[in-house]
Amino acid sequence: MTKPRFNVQNLIKGCEQLGIVINAHQQMSLLTHIELLAKWNTRLNLTAIESNDDMISHHILDSLAIHHYVIGSTLLDIGSGGGFPGLPLAIVRPQWQVTLLDSRGKRVEFLRNCISNLALKNVSLVKSRIEKYQPPGKFDTLTARAFSSLPELVRLSQANISQGTRLLALKGRFPAKEIESLAGELPESLKQMRLRLTVEKLEVPFLEAQRHLIIIDFYTSDFDLR
Repeated sequence: MTKPRFNVQNLIKGCEQLGIVINAHQQMSLLTHIELLAKWNTRLNLTAIESNDDMISHHILDSLAIHHYVIGSTLLDIGSGGGFPGLPLAIVRPQWQVTLLDSRGKRVEFLRNCISNLALKNVSLVKSRIEKYQPPGKFDTLTARAFSSLPELVRLSQANISQGTRLLALKGRFPAKEIESLAGELPESLKQMRLRLTVEKLEVPFLEAQRHLIIIDFYTSDFDLR
């Protein structure tokens, strides 16, 4: 891994504020991820953030802010793009099995390069659209960041939703209209299930912007919701 050119203290302090303790190797991995992002960005337009240190708050810490809400040990990151939130979560929680999903070939190439450079053994990569993806098994948690509207996300992800699945959607401002329209736009395959929707306002260190996390738990009436 190359030596990153970022403010390590901001990363360490930010993680501490989020209740995450990272070791030196994880620090280097997180910073190398965004250094690779900056390097590839000129060719792939992966992010509009140009400041190296802003990438820590806007990408790394923003991704890690949801780690307390992940359930189980298997996670599918939908439309992973630059690898957020999937890669940072995989780095700080090596016991999780994380699958990055993206349909764009060049972004998949970037993600493959990241996984190789960071030597991540707990990350899988799939090139596919979410609505066409048929995984070999069930995922405990699905994540999506800046992917689509909430009703559209649920519709496209329905084949990957089953009893006990938790969906985490990262949003900016409180998405009142998306939440309101969700109930009337549930796919037929999910209408027999119950769901519990909660919204958490996230406080992301060093990020002066509204951030909300939409949490949807899917279950049947006889399921013991975690």
